[in-house]
Amino acid sequence: MRIAWKAAIVAGGLVYAVAAGAAAKGAAGACHVDSDCVLVPDDCCGCTGGGKQRALPKKDKVGYERSRQARCAGTLCTEVMSQDSSCASAGAVCKEGKCTLGS
Repeated sequence: MRIAWKAAIVAGGLVYAVAAGAAAKGAAGACHVDSDCVLVPDDCCGCTGGGKQRALPKKDKVGYERSRQARCAGTLCTEVMSQDSSCASAGAVCKEGKCTLGS
């Protein structure tokens, strides 16, 4: 199987690679009110592991987390707070019917 690599990050002597299309990004998802949305790590490492976060419909969280855990098994994340702007988000909000990061 051939994988196209999207990014490789070297941090603390460890290499982290993200395969193009590996993360099930998809559409942000339908919502009606802010409480329909939650924040989740965007790919393997969340904000406290040098990664980032994104908003997702609450109803999709369990499936997303199950997929993320399977995809990221064995992945080591750095113990550093990310400087990504998504990590400064006040929370997940519903905007025009889609879950997005709040400001």
